Amino acid sequence: METRCPHLGLQHNKHQTLLQPSSHHRCYVGGEPERVPTAFQAQACLTAAHRRCPRFKEVTPQEESPPPEPTVAPAPQAKHHTPHAALHPIPPEKKPARRPLTLTELVVLGLGGAIVLAVVFIGYALVYRLTIGPGMEAPTVVAGNPTATLVPTFTPTPTPTPTPPTAAVLLSPSPAAPAPAPSPLPTRPPPASSPPTRLVIPVLNLDIPVVPVGVKKVQDGGRTRLIWDDVPNAGGFHQTSAYPGQGGNIVINGHRDIKGAVFRHLDRLQPGDAIILYVGDTPYEYRVTETLVVPETFATAEQRAENLRLIGPMPEERLTLVTCTPIALATHRLLVIAKPAAPGAPPERTTP
Repeated sequence: METRCPHLGLQHNKHQTLLQPSSHHRCYVGGEPERVPTAFQAQACLTAAHRRCPRFKEVTPQEESPPPEPTVAPAPQAKHHTPHAALHPIPPEKKPARRPLTLTELVVLGLGGAIVLAVVFIGYALVYRLTIGPGMEAPTVVAGNPTATLVPTFTPTPTPTPTPPTAAVLLSPSPAAPAPAPSPLPTRPPPASSPPTRLVIPVLNLDIPVVPVGVKKVQDGGRTRLIWDDVPNAGGFHQTSAYPGQGGNIVINGHRDIKGAVFRHLDRLQPGDAIILYVGDTPYEYRVTETLVVPETFATAEQRAENLRLIGPMPEERLTLVTCTPIALATHRLLVIAKPAAPGAPPERTTP
């Protein structure tokens, strides 16, 4: 009795079979090769039980033409073949059930996502800071011609000539008014005829050069804006603002967290702190009177108009220092406003 079905053969050679069940086996009982499940091969095709196979029984002895005794051959390399039919449907492979994530895995995923978001945010903030800078929006008269050589447009306020004190006043001060403390600048210098070149804030140990700047065009939130330019490692003097001593608004901007960060500690200034502007070797002293924080990136039309007023021409002399805030975000502007110091008046603080 044959131990293997004579109609079992390999995919490309029906006269050969393997010793073990294989996906390369095909059933040739109908003439055309048909796939045979490996489980059925082990139960019937490769055993004497193949005679009970319904397909085998359908073939009559007259229709049979027994092939030669099958020989054992090595398993051929797998090739793609689409069978015409199969004796039995091959059940699909069951995918293993996905296990739930553990708490540790969730924490790691959360930390990874937070790190990615932080890197993206820092990159965006750095690009935004480099593009926008600490400057505020330029007034319309400047925005109309941003590349022109800008000159101050203020009208100087006449400065009264100081009357030197008489000997009687110096020798006999009023009992109700104590004599002022000595100061390195007993009298105020005459109005300057050129922009400031140096800025000194003793309480912050700050001593930086000042360079005139114009305006630049930037893209912000889908719209084009003209804002005051900036310079690294120095203060940027708005070219249309007043010169020291001429009775107007002197505006200087500076970076707080990049390009030298000259104004990094500007928020530490308090009313009464001294700020000294130099035009060449001539010093002009000012005292801080107030600090303001105003929106700039998301400012309304009314706030933008107010911002333009704060850095625009003023009837009285003042010094306005401008920088971005908060650090890295730069959505607002920090303004430090100072007024001319009275001759001989010492600063209220000499240390922070």
